[in-house]
Amino acid sequence: MSPLPRRALLGTGLALALPALGRAASTAQKPPAPTPPKARFGAALPLTGAEALQGDEALRGILLAIADVNAAGGVAGQPVAFTSADMSTQASAATAVNGLLTQSHANLLLGSGSSALSYPATAAAELAQTPFIELTAPADGIMTRGFKFLLRTAPTTSMIGGLAAATVQARFAKRKLGLLFNTGATDGAIAAATLTALGKAGQSVALSAGYPTDAAGLYEQVGRMMRAKVEVLLHAAGPDDTLALFQAMRNLDWRPDALLGCGNGYGLRDTQVALGGALNGTFVIAAPFFPGPAQAVAKAYETRFAVPPRSAESCTAYVGAKLTFDTLNAAGGDPAKLLAALRQLKLAPGALANGFGAQFDVSGQNIASFVTLQIWKDGALVPV
Repeated sequence: MSPLPRRALLGTGLALALPALGRAASTAQKPPAPTPPKARFGAALPLTGAEALQGDEALRGILLAIADVNAAGGVAGQPVAFTSADMSTQASAATAVNGLLTQSHANLLLGSGSSALSYPATAAAELAQTPFIELTAPADGIMTRGFKFLLRTAPTTSMIGGLAAATVQARFAKRKLGLLFNTGATDGAIAAATLTALGKAGQSVALSAGYPTDAAGLYEQVGRMMRAKVEVLLHAAGPDDTLALFQAMRNLDWRPDALLGCGNGYGLRDTQVALGGALNGTFVIAAPFFPGPAQAVAKAYETRFAVPPRSAESCTAYVGAKLTFDTLNAAGGDPAKLLAALRQLKLAPGALANGFGAQFDVSGQNIASFVTLQIWKDGALVPV
């Protein structure tokens, strides 16, 4: 067979080389896949001011969750990057959030330690289109604004009000009932939810009385309850007005047959230390206070902070923060994937350390969280 002409060989070689050259050029021109930004967490909490204790307790829960996650290898192989900011008032909440975003370069936010502060803080995060995970603030209205970048891992004021009404029905259905409440964002919402639930159950309230958050004392309100011969008193209150109630009852030499406390004033160890045996027998509706599976967290708390846990707030914040970190880790550490990954969770109650599960409804609320009925007994808050 006669050899091919040189020109034919050159043409054939060029034809064979062109696909390879095209592939090489295509490979060279294809940009590398962008690396997702590193997750940087910021927490907006009241660390000074009237609600500093609740904010600090939430911060302690977050710090314990960070320690556990970092000990297990961190998020996507890196230690959790975290900064906290103080928001002591509603006016400072947006500033605290914006500072976390612009100065600390946070791209994921946690909060809030307070319902009143959660409203402006979460609004600022929504405006910046930055995911905000609400760990503790319970007011129903926080989750009814149609926000796309907000999820809440903690229980709601409707859950508190619903259990309060159920407790009255189960234990005190035929007793004269009084409702006393602080009109603030959390306790006012608890009172509204309780009244709604009692109304649905057909349970009447002999006397309902609200008072402002800056009330100097509760003598007038307690006197009204006494004159109305209230036998069972529901009180939705923070720490200061819980103490004010007991002071007024002592000075007026009156106490109802049963006292049911809602709001963060009743679940605090500091309240028990201040009131001592006077708090014994008081029912409390709140998130679980370090149940059995969370005892390791309680021990870590005491080791790190040199005191026992002060309230369920730290346990609730720990559970929500750790759920967030673990979910982000499973999503490869990409902040843009966190909200979708959380929304896809279907963890049954009991899956998390305090007994919560994880299942988020369309509003972003974790409907597998809950509150429980507890009672102060010999200086300890125990399940009923």
